[in-house]
Amino acid sequence: MKLFISENTPLNRVMTETEVSLMGSISCVSTLIMTPFCGCLLDVFGRKRSMILFFLPQLLAWMLLVSLNSVEAFICAMFLCGLSGSIFLIVPVYINEFCDSSIRGALSSSVAISFGVGVLVSYGLGGILEYSIYNYTGLCLAVISLILLYFLRESPFYLMGKGFEKEATSSIAFYKGLEPECKEVIAEIQYLSQLLENNITKNDDIEEMERLTSEIKQPIQKLSTLKFLRESASTRRALVVLIILYTTCIFQGLLIVQIFAKSLFAIAIPSMSSNLSSVIFGLILVLSGCFGTYLVEAVGRRTLLIVSSIATGVLCVILGTQLQFQWGSGWLTAVLIYVYTITYSFGAGSVPYILIGEIFLPQIRSFASTLALEWAYFCNFVLLFIFTPLFNAFGLGPIFHFFGGFSFFTALFAFIYLPETKNLPVDVIQRKFLERN
Repeated sequence: MKLFISENTPLNRVMTETEVSLMGSISCVSTLIMTPFCGCLLDVFGRKRSMILFFLPQLLAWMLLVSLNSVEAFICAMFLCGLSGSIFLIVPVYINEFCDSSIRGALSSSVAISFGVGVLVSYGLGGILEYSIYNYTGLCLAVISLILLYFLRESPFYLMGKGFEKEATSSIAFYKGLEPECKEVIAEIQYLSQLLENNITKNDDIEEMERLTSEIKQPIQKLSTLKFLRESASTRRALVVLIILYTTCIFQGLLIVQIFAKSLFAIAIPSMSSNLSSVIFGLILVLSGCFGTYLVEAVGRRTLLIVSSIATGVLCVILGTQLQFQWGSGWLTAVLIYVYTITYSFGAGSVPYILIGEIFLPQIRSFASTLALEWAYFCNFVLLFIFTPLFNAFGLGPIFHFFGGFSFFTALFAFIYLPETKNLPVDVIQRKFLERN
């Protein structure tokens, strides 16, 4: 951003303030446009092919950046990148459908680790490579990523839903490292069959709880998505809770620090190299994500989100006063930003992405996850679009007070409405949402 608004810009002209805001937020707009189709594509093409399909626009974006150097082309490339944003929905759903419940949280939160690695590589290369070489590097990485996606196996749940039991058995055996004839693989196939046959037709909470806890599950007529959502009180409550958590977690503000890291560190710590400070920031994202995968299984989703959100709120208040009144040194500002990054990554940065893959019944998972992620990207767009004018009007300090308020609200809301989901099957999780009435 600093380069694009300078006279030394590699583009055909200097970006305006509106174009800078658009540069950071337009990818969320394109994700908003594409995400409604994600649920349908997941059910039609499957998880693996949908990931490949949604990754292609990112490859096209790098090709556009390599070919053209205009401001309009750059913003268009950012728009194309946003079309790939639905991958953040597909990955946790996909992981949840083939991994064991004992490691489900750790594997789902690995999305945050991978994102941190991408941020680290981006900051590191961005500080040492020329603009054109950086674009060619990004294109090469995109090609490699697309090739690697072909080596994945399709989700066994999707294959079973399409009647491909043999292929589903092969997929489960592949991911478990077992032979297809193994008893554990056969038991998993039987469990998937039971989930696919099971459905909800009763709209009374007590009747639904009895159905969810019943050991005998009767196969019944399949419902449409909207009717399923209308009849299932537990699914509606889970969806509302997840949407609210996405909203409050996004407005805790780490997205702003991630995208505008170099500019923020240059303002907050002018004595320190902004490239070095942002690279350290990316490294902290990776390390905190790795430790977070342990905490999410050891502590649980609910407790981790509550404690980390309280800690994030306290740090936002302290950081806001430091940025506003400069009562401490620049190094204190750096430390506070880094610790804030760690506490955010532990809870708000990972827990919602775990929940999206484990709290919905299979019949509604694609639709509900799509709806929740659609709202999340709308919140991302709003946050990114309003940041630049708010920063110009009020400065960084009051903005972090704003983030702190949302952090405290996240902790309070999770304490009241979010049940613990650690190592629980989906039917038990649904019952817990009914119990928190």
